[in-house]
Amino acid sequence: MKLYVYDHCPFCVRARMIFGLKNIPCEIVFLANDDETTPQTLIGKKMLPILVTDEGEIIGESLDIVRYIDAITGKPTLSDPASTVEAWIEEVSRLIYQLAIPRWSYSDYPEFKNESARTYFTQKKENVFGSFSTLMKESPALIKAVNIKLIDLDQILAALPTTERYSLTDILLYPVLRSLSIVKGVEWPVGLDAWRKRVATDCRVPLNDAIAI
Repeated sequence: MKLYVYDHCPFCVRARMIFGLKNIPCEIVFLANDDETTPQTLIGKKMLPILVTDEGEIIGESLDIVRYIDAITGKPTLSDPASTVEAWIEEVSRLIYQLAIPRWSYSDYPEFKNESARTYFTQKKENVFGSFSTLMKESPALIKAVNIKLIDLDQILAALPTTERYSLTDILLYPVLRSLSIVKGVEWPVGLDAWRKRVATDCRVPLNDAIAI
């Protein structure tokens, strides 16, 4: 199997996670961010992740890929996501991406190995989120706000039933927190910090703590 992704992309992280959690081999291909031809050829639009199965089937939605791999070895094991976590993600996502997206553009991801790809990404995202330089100047206030939200999340996770199995809760939440890990100055509550590090190890998609800006 072959999985086309961007390293920074949280939707791509979802798809990468399931291969690690299930211990299923897959070739990971990092596309240049300005490569429009490959995804358009495969699924008719510029969007990743895209999975090409051994049988030649093409799957182009992150959760469809997750569910396909979850079921490939027999009965699916991923339970439905916790509504409390989904609500937290919905509330906090824009705040997190206001912090993460400018930093992605300054980072050494494989999809930005060509300067044209970095410029492509910057222009597209600034049209949605505004000037990256302005967002970076606003970082102290944004980080303060997100640190408060992380305390809430720590309490939400602590209240969930204890289980040895991973669920769609983990598949949805970890990519969001990995996105935030590119931000220096974030204060991770002890329980939440242990959770994200454990998931990073188990799913084999590392955090960005070491390159945080």
